[in-house]
Parts: sequence; C-alpha cells; structure tokens
Amino acid sequence: MPTLRERLTGGPRRVVGLDVARGLAVLGMFTAHVGVVDVDEATLWLTVVDGRSSVLFALVAGVSLALVTGGARPLTGDALVHARGRLLVRAALLLVVVALLDLLGTRILLILGFYAAYFVLALPFLTWGPRRLAALAVVVAVVGPPLALWGPVALVRAGLHLPDDGSGAVTDFVLTGHYPAVVWMAYVFAGMAIGRCDLSSSALRTRLLVGGLAATVVGYGFSVGVYSDPTREAAVRDQVSATSGTGAWSAPWPTPFYLALPGPHEESWTEVLGSGGFAVAVVAACLFAGRVGAVVLAPLAAVGSMALTAYSLQVVAVWYWDLLDAESNGPLVLMTVVTLVAATAWRAAWRRGPLERLFTAVAVRAAPAPTADRPAA
Repeated sequence: MPTLRERLTGGPRRVVGLDVARGLAVLGMFTAHVGVVDVDEATLWLTVVDGRSSVLFALVAGVSLALVTGGARPLTGDALVHARGRLLVRAALLLVVVALLDLLGTRILLILGFYAAYFVLALPFLTWGPRRLAALAVVVAVVGPPLALWGPVALVRAGLHLPDDGSGAVTDFVLTGHYPAVVWMAYVFAGMAIGRCDLSSSALRTRLLVGGLAATVVGYGFSVGVYSDPTREAAVRDQVSATSGTGAWSAPWPTPFYLALPGPHEESWTEVLGSGGFAVAVVAACLFAGRVGAVVLAPLAAVGSMALTAYSLQVVAVWYWDLLDAESNGPLVLMTVVTLVAATAWRAAWRRGPLERLFTAVAVRAAPAPTADRPAA
C-alpha cells in the first residue's frame, strides 16, 4: 500500500517537477482570467502570466505526450498503435468537455478544444527523436506566425469564408482561432523534444534553463529594439486592423512589423521566442525544484496532476460567481487556496483527479491494450 508521501508525490514513476510546472500553468491561467491588475499598485506583476501560462501549458502537454509514448525510448509496433488510439479517445473527450464549458458563456478563451487538435496533429511525430522534434519546433516557430498573420487575410481576399460555426472547426483550430496550431504546435513539439530526453539529467535541466532564459532575452529584447518608440506599436496595430478585412489582392497587407509585437496572444515571432523560452526555463526550474522539494511542492504538484479538473472547475466557478468582473484579487486568492487544498486532499485519497480518472477509464475501455500486453486470465 502506498505511503502518504507516495500518494502526494504520485509515486516513483511520476515526474514531480513536471506536475509542478503544470500546476503553475493552471494557477497562472486563474490569474490571467480573474486577477485584477492596477498600474498604480503592486499587482502589475500579475501581467507576467497573461499568455505565458497557456504557452507553458502547451509546452508541458508536449512533454507529457512524449512521456506517455515511451519517453526517451519511443514506442513502436502495437504499443504505438495502442497509444495513438488512446490519445484519439482523449482528444474526443476534450471536445466533449470544452463543448459543455462553452455553454456557460464565460468569455474565457477556452483552450481545451485546441488541445484536442494538437494531440491529433502530434500523432504522426510520436516516433521522432529529440533532435528532429526540436528542429520541427523551430520550423513551425518561423513559418507559423506569418501564416497566422497573412493566412486569414489571404482566405478572405480569395473570396472564401472564415469559420463562424462548428463546420469550420478545423480551420479555426489550425489557423484562425485564438490558439492556432500553425503557431502553437511549436510549443508542443518543443515539449515533445524535451520529453524524449532524460529528464533526470542535471546537464539537460541546466541547458534548458540557460537556453530558455537566453531565448526570452533575445525575443523580448528584439521587440524592445523595434518598438523603442511607443507610438510605433500603436501605428502597427492600427495598420493591421485596417488591412485585415476584405480587399483586393493588390491592397495593402498587414505589415510584417506585427511579427515583432511582444504582447500576449499576438502569435508573433517575438512571442514565440520570448514566451516559449520563458516556458522552457520554467519547466527546467521546476525539474530542479521537484528533485529537492517534492513534499514542500506537493500542493502545487497536486494541482498539476489534475490540471484538466482544476481548469474545468475554474471555468464553472467563474461562471457561477461571475468572477471575471471581480473588483479585487480576493476571489483569485480564495480560488487559488481552495484549489491547492482540495487538490492535495483529493490526491492523498484517490491520487488521480475525477476527470483524469474518467478519461483514463474511457480510453482504456475504448482502446484496450494489445493482446500481448494483457495479463493472463
């Protein structure tokens, strides 16, 4: 029978640092959704989570994809087919959950449907090693932002219709939505590259930390250089807004200077490099911390171990108590504390979160293990 410590840390096979990083991402999204920021108060630092929390969530999702498909030794044969089947089931279940959450109409930009698309798009690359995955992440990071900027404009000028209902879900998930896969798969592939390495290696964690911080400095430093004049950023936004609608092919197009904007959800080169690098550095720091502070960080890791449940209940809480219009950070503090306590207590008693248990049960039933892997009757 597992001890209390093993239940709180997930057991020897669980990567505590990864749970901590996922927990930070979830609580960061709480802050981005409910936090109240005043430029005249100390709450200004809360803006650091805006956009970056979802990037961290996507990066950690990529790491998890790699781990459940073999880690440093990718699965092959029937085991790989089985893993792909379960990932497809989980993607379908994510669509069901996000459809229910969307009915609440909370104004939160729900990411779970996009996650389902990311899982499907990652399936052909589950056998790739870390170098190829890292190279693919770089390619997507370079090509994706221009596609996200000019692709929708090209569709409109070609006389085509941008999606406004479920019939255009694929186009929305891939190109025109709030988290377009043409950009966000860069984070997923980067996470998969990390997950294909030995996460227990101190050298790897050091390289990730140093490399992530360097990418953050270069990305945001480049943007600061381009937009040293504050009026230029406003002019670029106005130009992009004015040229993103209908028009002839010969009409002005959104300026490429948009690709240097540093703000959250800009889908720019600067954001991909800066926020992506920041997420990599956070994962590295959490892997370091998880090695020495597993018990101390157990509440945060508990939230990360049931991220889907925590994220979904957050949306319900925001809807029920109308927290998006909160006038102070009291609701944020209360929601954070309740989540940490509840997740810790639940993990101590049942280890997996309720939605996580449901997803696993459905996936196991819908995609049973290969015959060779099943225990004898």
